[in-house]
Amino acid sequence: MSKKNTLLIFGFGYTAKFLCRNFSKKNWQVFCTTRFDEKIEEIKSLNAAPIFFDDEKKIKSILNEDLYILSTAPPESGRDPVIENYGNLIKENSERIKWAGYLSTTSVYGDKKGEWVTEDTILEPNLDRSISRVEAEKSWLRLKENLSIKTMIFRLAGIYGPGRSIIDRLIASEKVYIVNSPAHQFNRIHIEDIVGAIDRAMSSQSKTMIFNLSDDLPATQLDVAQFATSLLKKNSLKTVSLKSEMIGEMARSFYKEEKKVSNKKLKEELGYKLVFPSFKEGLLAIHKGAKEF
Repeated sequence: MSKKNTLLIFGFGYTAKFLCRNFSKKNWQVFCTTRFDEKIEEIKSLNAAPIFFDDEKKIKSILNEDLYILSTAPPESGRDPVIENYGNLIKENSERIKWAGYLSTTSVYGDKKGEWVTEDTILEPNLDRSISRVEAEKSWLRLKENLSIKTMIFRLAGIYGPGRSIIDRLIASEKVYIVNSPAHQFNRIHIEDIVGAIDRAMSSQSKTMIFNLSDDLPATQLDVAQFATSLLKKNSLKTVSLKSEMIGEMARSFYKEEKKVSNKKLKEELGYKLVFPSFKEGLLAIHKGAKEF
């Protein structure tokens, strides 16, 4: 009987939940770190093994076996928490690491005035959180340069999926406030396509190290909201200005930047075909899958 593949995921958030489910269904041995007691049972329910992030002894024992590593953990105080805490252990066990991945964000490109960006576009981050992401990317890419670990960076567009979409908010009868910015287009990516692309990347022979994970159709938030309301046949939308007290600082900073994100490398070099090429297919699937309908 062949030995199971092992995946160690750092960080347990929305994306990691779907990654745990995907790889455990494929009969992988999946470990996932968390800092919170209340997440332990949820990780177990996905047939993954929970580990506290600061359990160095346990993580060291996992790194003693052949494995794949994926970090979903965001920077902390400008530094990557995984490299900061476990960089030396990763270095000591580099020959056992078959592949390493890091989930970044398309915000690293900065503001491109609505122009298209590719993985080769110069990074010009303006926001502190985006600057930290660039530094984190560099930390992970050094694994490839210094330790010869096959490493990939995934720059994610706006993440959505079941439980995390405007469809869910409208079903919950939330009052949805849409910023009145009709020209502000941006890309999204359905969680199923994030998982599918990463799954494919882990077995790929591609030597490309950075991939944008984005859909085919940049669109305004109003376009998306109006499509959602047409599916649900209900309208709980209200447009507001960026100065409105209903808009948080995170949203305000988001609207300071605009870009359209190319996924050409994802399709041509990784050979991945999007399950949800645009928000329309994605929201329609979420709508059909909603228990309330």
